[in-house]
Amino acid sequence: MSDRYAAHDLTFNDIAVIGVSGGPDSLCLLHLARQVPNLKIIVAHFNHQLRPEADHEVEFVRGMAEQMKLPFVSESADVQCYAKEHKRSIEEAARTLRYRFLFAQARAHLASVVAVGHTADDQVETILMHFLRGAGLSGLKGMAGRTILTEFDREIPLVRPILHLWRDETVAYCREHDLQPVYDPSNADETYFRNRLRHSLIPELEKYNPGFKTTLLRTGEALAGDHEALADAVDSVWSKVVLKAEADYVAFRGSALEEIPGGLRRNVIRKAMETLRPKLRNLDFNTLKRAEDFITPSSELPITKPAPKQVDLAEGLYLYREGDAIYLAASEADLPSANWPLIKGVYELEINGQVNLNENFCLSSEEVDIETARLFVQGNGDPFTAWLDADLTGNKFMVRPRRSGDVFSPLGMNRQTVKVREFYINVKIPRRARAGWPLVCVGEQIAWVPGFRLAHPFRITEKTKRALKLILHTK
Repeated sequence: MSDRYAAHDLTFNDIAVIGVSGGPDSLCLLHLARQVPNLKIIVAHFNHQLRPEADHEVEFVRGMAEQMKLPFVSESADVQCYAKEHKRSIEEAARTLRYRFLFAQARAHLASVVAVGHTADDQVETILMHFLRGAGLSGLKGMAGRTILTEFDREIPLVRPILHLWRDETVAYCREHDLQPVYDPSNADETYFRNRLRHSLIPELEKYNPGFKTTLLRTGEALAGDHEALADAVDSVWSKVVLKAEADYVAFRGSALEEIPGGLRRNVIRKAMETLRPKLRNLDFNTLKRAEDFITPSSELPITKPAPKQVDLAEGLYLYREGDAIYLAASEADLPSANWPLIKGVYELEINGQVNLNENFCLSSEEVDIETARLFVQGNGDPFTAWLDADLTGNKFMVRPRRSGDVFSPLGMNRQTVKVREFYINVKIPRRARAGWPLVCVGEQIAWVPGFRLAHPFRITEKTKRALKLILHTK
């Protein structure tokens, strides 16, 4: 057997689930795989229920497996119904259900790999398709000979042992070895994007360059090397720019993200998006450019137009800015709020008492000597401590979140009031924290916004005889 006709990535003592459609590519793969010493093969066929011939193809592949004395497994699903229900293209729905079946069989049979019969022609079509859709390096490098498809299995690899062979070579191989493949008539249907490339665009491009397919294949191989180097660069900066990565969000250090080169920044975002959405495919340049523009807003933006706080990307993912943190989050994400004293209800705080606001924060009240209070008030730079006139507060406070129409008079603004909603914006309380931020009230009057400002009417003055100390602190 020529070295060219070898099943790459299938080795001695492997257990391999091989996807066999019955066409020349998969029959060539199956025949080559049988020549690998001690390779245990499970022949797997998936019926997409898209054509009248589909049932016949199941029996054809079953017969081939029996003739070769190999175990055979199959499954059938209504791809068209699945595509409609999940709002996907027929091609995408077919791929999802087919790979789901193949990897389930791999798990069931303790297989070490799943093998499929993609060829060099499939590679050329994939690269060209990604180019036309505006993909970056990850798309233009084409398919890998060995890869992990995390959306289907995080351990068992998918291998493409005949990715180096052209389709004409697999047809010739089948003829030489008296293999009688079945041909899928839908491969001629130019309703499908890939088929239009195969039958119309590529032949047209070959008029300009007869070696177009070989040229594009070599380009993909070169870009695969570039992509590998870029992936290493992304991994090296990941820990420097990522604050935290969870199942439904990735938090970035915004200033660090802004400092790295734009191309590297786009690929950091790509990695984060693919981490949160393993099924995300064909991520285009425009989506990543939208992310980059959000992270580093253009200097051409009008002064009167502030930089946006949020931008939608794809598949329910969005970027959200909060101080120096930038979150890439899923729509269902519950972004962290453990560093905030947020409350959900109304609490009473008695003099010389304490109340728990949430699992991380509490608020305490203590009556203190007035002379001591005067000393601390003059140099008080702690926004989480407030000194109040006890004769104006009564015996207890009400601690509650903001209500519609709330106003208060910040310290230094005698008799002038501001809307609490506007105050929150001015002091840059994050939008998602505003609804639960605690307000310390005396009756209906707001006496203190913890972490920010005391209300002017409750300040300690020369006439104050008794003082109170309020502290917002962690448990």
